[in-house]
Amino acid sequence: MKNLCYESTSNCLLKCPYCISSDNGVMKKDHYLEIIDFIGNLLPERLVISGGEPLIDPLLKEKIALIIKKYHEADKEPYISISTNGTSLMDQDMWLFLKNTIQCLDISLPSLNHDTYAQMRGVDLLNQVLINIRKAVSYGLNVRLSIIMTKQNYNELENLLKFANEVNVNSVRVGRYFPFRDAYDIKDDYELDETTVIRIIDNINNGKYANIYRGKILPPIRSLSMMKGYLNVNFDGMLFVPNMQGKQLLGSVSDVDINALEASFKDSQPKIFIKYKEK
Repeated sequence: MKNLCYESTSNCLLKCPYCISSDNGVMKKDHYLEIIDFIGNLLPERLVISGGEPLIDPLLKEKIALIIKKYHEADKEPYISISTNGTSLMDQDMWLFLKNTIQCLDISLPSLNHDTYAQMRGVDLLNQVLINIRKAVSYGLNVRLSIIMTKQNYNELENLLKFANEVNVNSVRVGRYFPFRDAYDIKDDYELDETTVIRIIDNINNGKYANIYRGKILPPIRSLSMMKGYLNVNFDGMLFVPNMQGKQLLGSVSDVDINALEASFKDSQPKIFIKYKEK
């Protein structure tokens, strides 16, 4: 299995109207021990820990330490990326822990304009995000800046890339707004037209921004179908892949057949090939 996204908490400091993970509901119980056992059996090549906001998860350190232990027991090294909105207040111990345990800190930044940021995020915590981006770089983390292009902010791309170059992040991922999961119902408010998306992709691929940002720019994926190989698990231990109107549920970490799961993703047909163990 190449990719697994672990949505470790529903808690968040923001109120993004287009939040895709709000369909997980409110956390009542954290099934992290079962989920980490599942991760240890699957051992994905790349594990993304997201939320909600993972950096306000009080159990985050414990979870990461247990995950690393699972990989080491199998004589493997994990690749752990944390996907964060960058709003959390963190002390030096947490920064050093992240420096020593994860391979990438992916920080989302939709705008440098306070009004646009507040419109897209529900609250204005932009200053804290900018502080954390600079701190992450200063602590020597591998920092990726994620910029999701919507109708509200796509004209800011050059300014965001200039900022990325100024603070010297390691890479930039320019994403496109996909109207899937809970974001589907408000797609008309945020989704760019396909012509604009293709122009952004072509500009990146043709090096238009090479003189603005000297690092690596990852362009948006072209279609939602390209995400079929990305398995998700939420804090309840439910496995799924995203689709336009929600989730394609695949079962839970406690009853899914690992071998059948991996085979289904190799065939790019997870819904058809998932099988369950007999109870």
